Amino acid sequence: MCLKKFDAIIIGAGVIGCSISLALARRGLKTLNLDTLPSAGYGSTSHSSAIVRPFYSHEVSCAIAHEARHRWLGWREFLGYAPGPIAHYVETGGLVLVRDGTEHQYENNLDVMGKVGVEFQMLLPREIEKMYPGINLQAFGPPRRPNEAGFGEPVAGEISSGIYIPASGYVSDPQLAANNLKVAAEYEGSTFRFNDRVTNILRTDGSVSGVQLNEDDIISAPIIVNAAGPHSYVINEMAGIASELKITTKPHRHEVAYLKAPPGYRQKPAFIVDLDAGVYQRPDSVDMLIGSADPDCDPPEIVNPDEYNDQHTQQWTTQVIRAAQRWPELGIENNARGTVGLYDVSDDWIPIYDRTDLPGYYLAIGTSGNQFKNAPVVGELMATIIENKHHDSAPSSLNLENIKRAVNLSFYSRNRDIQKTASVMA
Repeated sequence: MCLKKFDAIIIGAGVIGCSISLALARRGLKTLNLDTLPSAGYGSTSHSSAIVRPFYSHEVSCAIAHEARHRWLGWREFLGYAPGPIAHYVETGGLVLVRDGTEHQYENNLDVMGKVGVEFQMLLPREIEKMYPGINLQAFGPPRRPNEAGFGEPVAGEISSGIYIPASGYVSDPQLAANNLKVAAEYEGSTFRFNDRVTNILRTDGSVSGVQLNEDDIISAPIIVNAAGPHSYVINEMAGIASELKITTKPHRHEVAYLKAPPGYRQKPAFIVDLDAGVYQRPDSVDMLIGSADPDCDPPEIVNPDEYNDQHTQQWTTQVIRAAQRWPELGIENNARGTVGLYDVSDDWIPIYDRTDLPGYYLAIGTSGNQFKNAPVVGELMATIIENKHHDSAPSSLNLENIKRAVNLSFYSRNRDIQKTASVMA
């Protein structure tokens, strides 16, 4: 028996699912978000490094991220209704370290930033050393595993330049950001249910008609959006469309370390990409957050999203030693601090924001650990696709009002050719 009816059901209440709910509610749709966890943003969102940066190798990715940064800057205004504490965007700037002989690897990034209008500066080694006293600009790459000869030892070469991007930073509390979106969506009429698991996607006459939570709990809606993060592939299997997708997604386990930041980093804490060492950093109060740039030597750890090791492992030590190569004054603590979470990774680290061949069923999946920054735009993006009944044959275009340009959303198609990207840095 159908207990309730909605215009749209969003499966997932992370930062992406909450953003979609807000955008649809602002268009007058009665929406319901369903999530297995106890509150908004408790899954992958809460483990996000929450970095905001326009450093991408594809123009659409760069443009969306740069637009999102403007919305983070005006977060309270974007929310419209924010009665309690809100997340804050901290603009620290970002630095990409470039090793000699690898300059060509960043040509696409520089080209698309120029096209989008993102300002950047090329820094010489002496300028980097002045910005970060004590930094070691020797080369160490390509990154190695701890059991490989030469791990942690310098090699011939050096960091020959740096790409400094002022319009970069991080969001202070990613889980709070998701909750901010939830509260704003509820103000617009959205409903949220937590501690509920979808057990079936229902169809009527070849289109989606709702979801089943248990034998007696059926909720109807003509629109269902899969924003289930690491469980996205499970929901696609329920919908019977998993085998039809050209791009697939898998849940990857990732560790992020926290250590007290070294003195040289505290002088100008910023988001730093260090592909030579295989890590990235950002500040977090007095700490340095250290994440993996997913170097080739580290095999992906694909896991069951309901049963995975949520404790730190040798990978934590590997990442902090890699960071210590660049920061000799970084003290490696005896007790591992940080977070362990999951990324919903697509085949090319680019998300799928699209409709499907199942009428009424939409995808906001494969966010791959780098889409948190885009959450303020993704809701509007998905609403645009949902409103366009002919998105496959006449792809939707999204107007980015702050940077005064439009982007073609076929870039995120489920039917795209796999794009060339290196890692979560995309």
